[in-house]
Amino acid sequence: MMRPMVTIVRDQLTERQREALKLMRGRAIYTLLYGGARSGKSFIICRKILHRAKKYEGARFLIARLRFSHAKTSIWNQTLVPMLQHYLPMDDYTINRSDFYVKIANGSEIWLGGFDDKDRTEKILGTEFLDIYFNEVSQIGYDAVTMGLSRLAQNIPGVLNRGYFDCNPPSPLHWAHRLFIEKLEPKDGKPLTMPELYNSLLMNPLDNAENLPKNYIATKLEVLPERTRRRLLNGEWVKQEGTIFEHFDESMIEDPDGWPEMEDYSVGIDGGLNMAAVLWGWSGDHLYLIDSYGAYNATTSAFNAALSARWQWLHRPVIQYCDPSMGERVQEMSYGEPANNDVEAGLDFLSTKMEHGLFHVSRRAAGWLSEIYDYRRDEKERIVKEDDHFMDAGRYGAYSHRGPSRTHKIKKPQKSITAGLMKEQF
Repeated sequence: MMRPMVTIVRDQLTERQREALKLMRGRAIYTLLYGGARSGKSFIICRKILHRAKKYEGARFLIARLRFSHAKTSIWNQTLVPMLQHYLPMDDYTINRSDFYVKIANGSEIWLGGFDDKDRTEKILGTEFLDIYFNEVSQIGYDAVTMGLSRLAQNIPGVLNRGYFDCNPPSPLHWAHRLFIEKLEPKDGKPLTMPELYNSLLMNPLDNAENLPKNYIATKLEVLPERTRRRLLNGEWVKQEGTIFEHFDESMIEDPDGWPEMEDYSVGIDGGLNMAAVLWGWSGDHLYLIDSYGAYNATTSAFNAALSARWQWLHRPVIQYCDPSMGERVQEMSYGEPANNDVEAGLDFLSTKMEHGLFHVSRRAAGWLSEIYDYRRDEKERIVKEDDHFMDAGRYGAYSHRGPSRTHKIKKPQKSITAGLMKEQF
């Protein structure tokens, strides 16, 4: 017999958290809670998951973040485990600290995951879940989220599968803003066919002031630099401090129908769990970002086949400058060459194009656009390596090629970028 749910006292929730719960019980399948730091977003989502784990026998839930180590620190140690210990009897659950999951007495499980570990990811993708919670999606690429949502498929009769998302807002070009705020498909910018399935709620620290240390807002948040304060206190979608491409602005996002005929093309490839590709066009001194494409947990050959299908209209061999860390996998890419990985020179090359009005980007390049405003340096001037796969791919493809005056020559053909189109479906 299923044990009764141990409820959380209603008056422990803030008014905004109750509003969030109402939203997560509504018609929308996907809910984004966004806003400033310490506003109670992760707490209320974990509470919702715990409630459903107690209610539905044998249900499985996933809580995932970009990096597994961050998921352990923030969600596991600071939220989920203390919540279990505070609200449930000790004999009502067991904690597996080696595989990082919680098992409720009724057979339900809550798993912790990260998108930065291939083995752990493949284990997760072999399981179906009733609900999935993507924590801090400002750091997670849309391709990883899409792959994760494919596992939102556990069938419990009469129960809707749900996806929960939260973040401190990144730039308004991020895929989460397009999807939840603008109600547009992140990949192509078209209106969602069922926008009613996506809902969002702004939650800020002031909404959660009663649960924060005294003077936390005044001494920790109100004293931050302007853009960081707007993001972490007011929950605004703004580009972050330390943005690397400070000369980029939205006037560079154009309709490619008005572009000239390209004299040359090049492709940049970033390898790893999150594979990313950027297609550049060159006309005189102008650089045109035509398209970007990404895939999560894909084989190199499958990714190459997908690019062949997507860019078959090129009808010409195009050098693909690949992440040098790909090693022998570079040979699996059509006309693949190791890229020039001089990071600072590559960044300066792109910045100069932007500064002098020689840089243009199509709205179709949604992956690249979703990263541009959050590509930044930390306080020690180090590049923040979070959700920067398209940034790296773009740098590889542009700087390694250097425009029409390049010295690179296409080598003896391996296979055309359009060859073997149907050999491997992606």
